[in-house]
Amino acid sequence: MIRFIFGLFLLFALLACSDSESVGASENNSGIANITLIASINGIGDNSYNDQILAGLFRFNEDSGVPFRLLQPESMDEADSLVKAWLKEKADTDSSLLILASSAYAGLAQNLDIRFSGDGNKVLLFEADSAGLPQDVYSFSIDRYGASYLSGAILGINPCIILAAAPGFTTLETSIDGFRKGYDAHKAVKDSLSIVYVSETENDETAFNDIELAYMAMFSILYTQDTNYVSAIFPLLGGAIKGARRAMIDYTLSGDFMIGMDVDQSGVLPTVPFTLTIAIKDIVVRYLDEWISGKEWPRFRSLGLGDGATAIVFNKNFGDTKNFEARHDKYYDEAVREEARHANQ
Repeated sequence: MIRFIFGLFLLFALLACSDSESVGASENNSGIANITLIASINGIGDNSYNDQILAGLFRFNEDSGVPFRLLQPESMDEADSLVKAWLKEKADTDSSLLILASSAYAGLAQNLDIRFSGDGNKVLLFEADSAGLPQDVYSFSIDRYGASYLSGAILGINPCIILAAAPGFTTLETSIDGFRKGYDAHKAVKDSLSIVYVSETENDETAFNDIELAYMAMFSILYTQDTNYVSAIFPLLGGAIKGARRAMIDYTLSGDFMIGMDVDQSGVLPTVPFTLTIAIKDIVVRYLDEWISGKEWPRFRSLGLGDGATAIVFNKNFGDTKNFEARHDKYYDEAVREEARHANQ
């Protein structure tokens, strides 16, 4: 409840900041730096990745005084309209930054018609490579291969189910491949890894935002599981993970447990032995510090386990995690090496 109230306070504070910044932007003050964040659909309020992006912006605002505006579209069409409106509004200003905080916006970013005449104007796309991106659009990707490999190695003593949003997405396939490789290399049980997709449609971007569909997929897994056959569930769902968490809370009879994603979930779900964390708040602050200081970004960065961008954090409230922790320590260096090998392929 404290987390919820604090989250509401931050959101109201942001809305106040957002209104104020919008008024300043309409005056076309070319020398005033400003940031606009287009959050993922249904992303804000996930107590995870998206909220940590927001926390990074608040941190940067506190340190620098640079105002920012939050926009959360309800559909891809609305996101497209918001981006086009921003490009028109900021074309002649200086030091305006647009953040597209989801890999779901990659297709949108590739089709942008950017004609900046001001200085320091940039677009930053999250979780996508730079292929096909126009000039002034920069991107980074969190390489989850190493941390996924390590998660699979840790969970090799359990039957496992990967619950993913949809097939065809590079970031998801990388995580699936890493988890499978680590699991198969160190499993102690036979034929015990399966994959379930929330949507079977290739490259279905809506699956990352469909909370109800993720809820039904997770509930179906939990309901059909043999209570004597406890499984670990590795979720790759984006903002739709809120539905999976809700299903875990609503149905506990299976005894299954879920791995946390992106931000330490120890205080969110008791059935999380560990979380694959992403240091997205620190990455956001790093990019913004470089931008405001005038340091040029590379067109693309890949950051992973070896860079400290990903990590495994154990939940001390789960129960006995000593066996998991021992396997983490045993296979950590191997996971870093496998991540580097995979990156060089």
